[in-house]
Amino acid sequence: MTSLNKVAFKSDTAAVPYVMSYNNRYTPPMPQSTMDDTFLMQAIEQNNAAKKEKSKERWYKTGVLAQVGLAVAFGVMAIGSIAGLKMSKRIMGMGGKGGAADEFKSLTGVDLKWEDFAKEKNVASLNSKTTSKALKNVFKNIISSTKLSEKAKKWGGGSNKIDIMYLYGHGGTGKTYVAKQFAQETGSMFTCIKYPDIGSPYKDAASIKISNLFDEIIHKAQELKDRKLVVCIDEIDAVMRKVPDGAHGAEEVAKSRAALLTGLDKIKEKCNNVIVITTSNYHPQNGIVDPIALRRFNNKIEVPLPDVEQAEALLDMYLKKQNIDAISTSKFLESSKFKDFAKKLTKEGYSNGEIELIAEEAGKIFRSTLDGVADSELAKHPFDVKYLEQAMKMNGEAASKTNKLMDVKKNTNSSGSKTFRDLSFIQKLLLLFQK
Repeated sequence: MTSLNKVAFKSDTAAVPYVMSYNNRYTPPMPQSTMDDTFLMQAIEQNNAAKKEKSKERWYKTGVLAQVGLAVAFGVMAIGSIAGLKMSKRIMGMGGKGGAADEFKSLTGVDLKWEDFAKEKNVASLNSKTTSKALKNVFKNIISSTKLSEKAKKWGGGSNKIDIMYLYGHGGTGKTYVAKQFAQETGSMFTCIKYPDIGSPYKDAASIKISNLFDEIIHKAQELKDRKLVVCIDEIDAVMRKVPDGAHGAEEVAKSRAALLTGLDKIKEKCNNVIVITTSNYHPQNGIVDPIALRRFNNKIEVPLPDVEQAEALLDMYLKKQNIDAISTSKFLESSKFKDFAKKLTKEGYSNGEIELIAEEAGKIFRSTLDGVADSELAKHPFDVKYLEQAMKMNGEAASKTNKLMDVKKNTNSSGSKTFRDLSFIQKLLLLFQK
């Protein structure tokens, strides 16, 4: 047995050198191709695992960088917000000790320019013949009531409420100019706000601008407590017109009107040295201007078209501005032709602005006729009414002839008697029985 086993072992070992035995069974070795495939698959799996590790590491780094970036961004935003808040407080005069006047800038994009006509005297006096008599009397009463002594104000029951005026009239009657005259007469600082300049097509922008403008006015008034300020708002009807609900732009007009009325209330409450003068081409009773908004205005003053005396004074002033030689115009300005032409302007309803245009155009026509005239012959070519008449034809009909903005709605039944339709049922019944 032993010998046989040994022989068998030897013979088997010699025949198959790499034989593996499990439980006395022989397993043949793995083919080389299978081993190569196995090693290749293991290498691929290891490579994929290494890529996944690198991807995880890369995403981790990216996440860390993103978090750092967000933190930096939020930090910059916070710093910017704090700096902006400090700057706005400095501009508005609320931060620290209060901003200086030269640092107070309008946040609306419209810088208010203040003029001192009391020093410059570049506006005609309110007592000038160029101002209508009716307007002089109205302003005289307003100015006189503000110049009373404290004792006289108390005796007469005067109030400290500021005046808010609504100047209305045909276009070109000089409403803004009258506001300047009033400022000069009262020794006030003057600024003019043209509403179209602060309008905006963007939502809520116009109302914000109006609010900021009134804040700036209040700041200026408190800064100059010893001076009077006249604030003129041109074309106030841009926000005073009644716009039907649901109409295009109705919401923005309503917001702007609310901002305007709130601003006027704030001036009344915080200032006693500010007078607000607004101008409009709309009659306050024509049904177009919002009557509720008009309650804020304690003075509604019409600036009429010029009368004869005013037309003569305006023509005289505007012709002198043409720098025409005094010798050429002196005789004409004293002639009946001049007075007749002034009457014609008044009758036709020409405004101050239209009279100025006629005078300017007449000056151009007159100068054109002097082309080629020798210096020695100039005396033979004085200024004459024909140049004004030509200029009048060129400018056409007065705008007041076609302007319906100043028309007031009148009761069609002016006699006061009621028609059958206006009577009540009982009155109709009694009337039938009488018949």
